[in-house]
Amino acid sequence: MERLARVMVIASIYIGAVVGAGFASGQEIWYFFARFQQGGSWGLLCSALIFAVLGAKAMEWGRRIGAQSYRDLFQSVVGEGYGFIADLMLTVFLFLLSGIMLAGAGAITSAGGWGGWPGVAGALLLTVLVLLRPLKGLKSVNSVVVPFLCLTGFLLNLGGPGTTAPLAPGGTGPGHWLVAALQYSAYNLFLALPVLVNLYRLEPDPVILRWGGLVGGGALGILAFFFYNMLKNYDFSGIDLPVLFLTRNWRWGWPYFYSLVLWGELFTSLVANVYGLLSRFRLEKTRFYGGKLFSLMVLAAFVSRFGFARLIKKVYPLYGYLAFTLLIPLMVRPLPDPPSPGGQERPGIFQKKPFFYARSSRHK
Repeated sequence: MERLARVMVIASIYIGAVVGAGFASGQEIWYFFARFQQGGSWGLLCSALIFAVLGAKAMEWGRRIGAQSYRDLFQSVVGEGYGFIADLMLTVFLFLLSGIMLAGAGAITSAGGWGGWPGVAGALLLTVLVLLRPLKGLKSVNSVVVPFLCLTGFLLNLGGPGTTAPLAPGGTGPGHWLVAALQYSAYNLFLALPVLVNLYRLEPDPVILRWGGLVGGGALGILAFFFYNMLKNYDFSGIDLPVLFLTRNWRWGWPYFYSLVLWGELFTSLVANVYGLLSRFRLEKTRFYGGKLFSLMVLAAFVSRFGFARLIKKVYPLYGYLAFTLLIPLMVRPLPDPPSPGGQERPGIFQKKPFFYARSSRHK
């Protein structure tokens, strides 16, 4: 039981790093899966397999090279030259995604009739408070919030729609379900890497890490199917929060409960994204850390002004294509040699040519 609990901790952190505004609201699931109707179910299966296999592999890769940040992983997988580009891509993506999470928080309070800025300001301040102790905050937040999302997905399928919504047009949406599934998997795995590559510090046992990745990836697929099953017959192209729209007439306090769960999932993803930026630049070890963290959050709040659904539809597909350039090498390349018994990086751990070869002192 003790080992199972450790597996579930890793899985919950993995889920929390992926699930955020788009997923919990239904916007992501509708855009990348449900609008393809039957084809979307095959896309979900494909995505779940990618999350399970490559998520576990990324955790083990980070452990074997003793990664300090996602930059180390990129240099190991694709070389220092292209690794610099991938590092820049992910750093920009994390910042934009933080703004998207804040935009979602504002959309929730706006849907409740309180306006958008209370949601944005509340998420901003809570993130600052949690990340004053980064690793403990990340673990605690995910352990509390993720189980409620699992319960929510189950309840959605028991209750059914509580209001009418525009029916989906005949046939599938534009594009292909396989391309959409690969896009979705690529950018979500890409943005989860800052957390995954550092999980070996929380859990050094490679068996626990592997099972945590497999369970987390499989759970993501199951959760996505719960949302897909409810959204597949409707057209939500102009609606920010599809699930909240469908269930707005449910009784017994459901709208408030779901809004709280949605807020929590936004919050876990926001914390994970900002943690990735902090660890990348090691801000927590610098002077005036609290002030720098607050300034970063204020900048992300300005990004949130562009709107929730608009950001998802414009930013996510673009970075999905860009993330393929890292996802493919991570998939096809073998893991580096295990660490030495002393726990230090082995000499010659980068002895194989990187996928995008760039000669440097580390590759001689």
